[in-house]
Amino acid sequence: MSQIPEMSGGRHVFPMPLGVTAVVSADFSGTELKLKMNPTSTAGEKQLTGHVVTVLTNANNDDLVLPPVGQCAGMVLHVVNIGSAHGVDIKYVDSGGSVAELQLGVNVNVDNDEIATCICDGTYWYASVTKPSPS
Repeated sequence: MSQIPEMSGGRHVFPMPLGVTAVVSADFSGTELKLKMNPTSTAGEKQLTGHVVTVLTNANNDDLVLPPVGQCAGMVLHVVNIGSAHGVDIKYVDSGGSVAELQLGVNVNVDNDEIATCICDGTYWYASVTKPSPS
């Protein structure tokens, strides 16, 4: 049994429960969907319930907007395009509340069957995209 929770004073290592948030094309408002860290959401927003986000998009260049950086320091999310013929662009909400490009200066596009690992340091979101090798 792991001693990490005991060593961390009973706190969780991850800022959210381990699990999956499923995003489908109907969740997008136009071409944008904002992931939220609180249970109140409206059209074009979705409550983030797990560290893996599976996405099935509407059309090319849909934007998946990660939660605000101030709420996510230390968070790691894995965004998986689960077979959509279209890619999804990952953006985030900056400290001023505006939708911004990732710190690398470009949108991160997650194409069909690709996985983006997104990491937040409390100031910016960073991402790396990988495609599993064919079997």
